[in-house]
Amino acid sequence: RSPAASVALTGAATWAVVGGTSLSREALAVGRALEAGDVDAARARLPHLCGRDPQSLDADGIARAVVESVAENTSDAVVGALVWGAVGGVPGLLGFRAVNTLDAMVGHKSPRYRRYGWASARLDDLAGWPGARLTALLTTVAGGDPRGAVRAWRAD
Repeated sequence: RSPAASVALTGAATWAVVGGTSLSREALAVGRALEAGDVDAARARLPHLCGRDPQSLDADGIARAVVESVAENTSDAVVGALVWGAVGGVPGLLGFRAVNTLDAMVGHKSPRYRRYGWASARLDDLAGWPGARLTALLTTVAGGDPRGAVRAWRAD
């Protein structure tokens, strides 16, 4: 296969796998609603980011849910995918996304998925570990308080 075809295939796979633009847009929408004091609007937007029940959350709880969702999705949809793409090329990218998607679909503790959902959840944990650690490291470098970030990382 030609180098141009290889670059095109890798670019297309990376574009398909790496996410984050809609996540950023939704997180900013919730943030704007919270800054305006409109907790009801923030509650209405929260399901676009995570599966938590927004009705049970106050403004601080909504803010925490947004931060946690952005952090997790940055690790899963961006950094983790790029790590596996660097390690395994296109198969690494697509394999990581498949594992992550399978966990999202069946990695729940429920009678329906009990016999195989646990396996997808554990595989996702294992595949996500390098990207999660790199995401934490990058966050400490990018943030305004590296020492505070390291303390939070260790506490978590």
